[in-house]
Amino acid sequence: MPSALIVTFAQSTVLNAISNLLAQLIDQRKNTTPFTLNTLALLQFVTYGILIVPINFYWQRALEARYPGFPSRAEIANLLRSWRSLFSFSALRAFFSSAISSEGSPRMSDDGTALPLHREKEKEKETTGRWAPRAQRSGLHSFVMKFLFDQTVAGAMNIVLFVVLINFLKGETLSKVWELVLVDFRPIMIARLKYRPVVSTLMYTVIPVDRRVVFGSACGVIWGIYLSLYAVV
Repeated sequence: MPSALIVTFAQSTVLNAISNLLAQLIDQRKNTTPFTLNTLALLQFVTYGILIVPINFYWQRALEARYPGFPSRAEIANLLRSWRSLFSFSALRAFFSSAISSEGSPRMSDDGTALPLHREKEKEKETTGRWAPRAQRSGLHSFVMKFLFDQTVAGAMNIVLFVVLINFLKGETLSKVWELVLVDFRPIMIARLKYRPVVSTLMYTVIPVDRRVVFGSACGVIWGIYLSLYAVV
């Protein structure tokens, strides 16, 4: 039976080819010219996809190993309730009432005298213990961390790799490629942030780790069309 990486290779390659073909069709239809397959552009984009698949495959596995699990339904429901209550008038009134009523009420020492602020903090450390065990991270915490890494580190990595690889495949020099990275990074990142958060939310709540690259490719057919058009198919 083929490994998860091989299956991901095959499925992502097919999806990348489809997105490039659709991009060529859109581009030529827009210019009102008869459709002619640009084989070189297709091979360049498919090759870029093949090179990028293992990087993203192992990146997703590393993220899952570091932040395992999915948020539970209870955690999602509690989060939604917290957001609703956070912006309610009663919650704000309770917060300020609590802050006002607790002001000027220092903690007491063992002999009944008030503790200064710095001694109060020391007392808390003595009570909880320096080596108290850490609470186990929740599935919601894992989701948030994976989501943030996907929007920042993975986003920047994939954009730089796209510009570098696609232009090296076109035969550009190193200095020209670096110039294109500086020019193209910002517009591509802005475009990515318009669709990727939705994909990441689904990816890190219901999609198994070995299926995430394929799921991203399937959701990214439109993104692949955009990249193909950006690369001037």
